Amino acid sequence: MPSRIRAWLAALLAFCSLYVVSESSANKQYVTSSERSISQGREIWLNNCETCHGYGIADAPIPMNPDEWRPRLSKSKEILYEHAINGFIGPDYSMMPARGGNNELNDDEVRLAVDYMVFLARYYIEKLKTDKEVNYDSTTN
Repeated sequence: MPSRIRAWLAALLAFCSLYVVSESSANKQYVTSSERSISQGREIWLNNCETCHGYGIADAPIPMNPDEWRPRLSKSKEILYEHAINGFIGPDYSMMPARGGNNELNDDEVRLAVDYMVFLARYYIEKLKTDKEVNYDSTTN
C-alpha cells in the first residue's frame, strides 16, 4: 500500500476515533430534562442542530458558552423562532440557514429545538453563576 494512502487512512482513523470520543463526552454536556417537550427538542437538536451549535461551526453560537447566549436570551423567543425557521444573517455576517438547512423540519419541530437550546444555554449560565459562587466562597474562607 502506498505511503500516501496509509497516511490518509491513519488520519481518517484518528479523526474517527477522536469523533467517537468527543461524541460520547459531548452528550454529557447536553443535559436532559424530565419535561417532555424539552426531551423532544433535545432529540431534534441532536439530529439537526448539534453539528454546528455543538462545535461552533460557521460561527454557530454554542449553548454551553454563556457569553455567546446571553445576548440571544435577551431577545424574545418569537425572534429566536423566526431566525431558526426563516434563517438569519447576523451583524458579523454569520448565517443561520432556515430550519438549520433541513427543510423537512416543520415549524413546531424547529421551535422544540430552539426551546431545547434555550434550556441548555440557561442551564450553563446558571451553572457558571453557581461555580463562581462556590469558588468565591472557597477563596474567602
